[in-house]
Amino acid sequence: MNERDYGTEPILKLFFKCIIPAMVGMGFSAIYSIIDGIFMGHFIGHEALAAVNIVMPLVMITTALSDMIATGSSVRISILLGQDGEQEASRVFSVCLALIAVLSGLLGLVGFLLAGPLVRMMGADGLTAEYAIQYLRVFALFMMPCSVYFSTDNYLRVCGKVKLSMTINIVCSLLNILLDVLLIVVLGLGLQAAALASCLSMTVGAVWSLIPFVKREVPLMFTRGRISLRQLFTIITNGSSEFFVSIAGSTFAIIINVVLIRLGGSTAVAAVAIVEYIESITGMLIHSLGGAMQPAISYCFGAGLIKRMKAIQRTVMGASALLSLLAMLFLLVGGKLLLPFFIKDGDTALYAMSLRAMQLYALSYLVSWIESTLSEYMTAVERPWRSLSISLLGTFVFPLLFLSILVPAWGLDGVWILHFVSGVFSAAVAVMIARKVNIQPHIQPQPCGFFKPTLTFNNRRNGMKWK
Repeated sequence: MNERDYGTEPILKLFFKCIIPAMVGMGFSAIYSIIDGIFMGHFIGHEALAAVNIVMPLVMITTALSDMIATGSSVRISILLGQDGEQEASRVFSVCLALIAVLSGLLGLVGFLLAGPLVRMMGADGLTAEYAIQYLRVFALFMMPCSVYFSTDNYLRVCGKVKLSMTINIVCSLLNILLDVLLIVVLGLGLQAAALASCLSMTVGAVWSLIPFVKREVPLMFTRGRISLRQLFTIITNGSSEFFVSIAGSTFAIIINVVLIRLGGSTAVAAVAIVEYIESITGMLIHSLGGAMQPAISYCFGAGLIKRMKAIQRTVMGASALLSLLAMLFLLVGGKLLLPFFIKDGDTALYAMSLRAMQLYALSYLVSWIESTLSEYMTAVERPWRSLSISLLGTFVFPLLFLSILVPAWGLDGVWILHFVSGVFSAAVAVMIARKVNIQPHIQPQPCGFFKPTLTFNNRRNGMKWK
């Protein structure tokens, strides 16, 4: 499949062409994530699970800038390809990937140097804090290739290389599992080995993902060129939804971890980690729906195919609703069968707490898909502020509001039911915001005035400059 199929392929056929590879790739990523958690829970202990749950918000914060640039540029590139602007799309790709590499490298350095103070600031102590520092420092060292890996996956899908994206995800997930077995089970190297396994596999994926662009097998290629400050601002603005949502979601996750430590100690944090590992299967699959169809929606928006674009979005929402319902049933009926894999024999307290958390959390799937799909749709059609409003309300404002209400009343149960209650309000507001949007065919903005500031990326000098 190539990028032009986004505007011509029958919608259902296009949907399955995009969705099946994306869901298979995400499915393998989820399976690797679950097996990763099983290895940590069984061979290291629940302190390791708690440590990872404490560290991951910090990792997400450090990758937020890279994600913002990758998401915003992917939308802009898809629109440019829809307008037959391959040369301009390649310039956007080259500059933005360079920015991602530089920013992620700098943020990784900061994360490595400040790992200890950051972990202790979040309330972790003892063995949990020691594990968290080890885990964070390994990820910090590999922040650049990890960010490049996730960014190039977006660009491959923009170019229609959905099968290649799937293959890379599958191979990297299997490699991660093999490294887990070798480093954790066979060599017994501890939690930092789990981080090393993940980072090494993503580094392999990053190198592999770059090959089609280097060999010019796709419409995008590395090139010397410029993008205007206005275009860079558009990219940053459109990706700002994902940036602020990542920051807000990670900040809220830190707050939740602090609340859980006070209410139930490391056991409560470990219970949340286990639930997140189990629901990651369905969560990643649902997320893959919007991500897989974003290039098609943006391409149609750029090409002026508004009716087709809206039909694709209706298909995404219908599939998301069905998959969310199945996800809820899976967590309620089958999720408890997976709990023993994460918990050492005899730890009945952790089992009971995890089961209760999962049963109440499962209800959130009734409504959570509405906010996420509408936010991704607003991003795909370059409505960044509406996307940001929807996402911030769903990931931070409503959850923080109801956290202050539910926890004093219900304790830990208030934490477990929080996502369902806040999700109801988030979904209602998302629908109201989306209904007010009038999508018109996209018109490429033209620079005004005599001065056109640009950002230049030069392959030979391997640097950037303002002109």
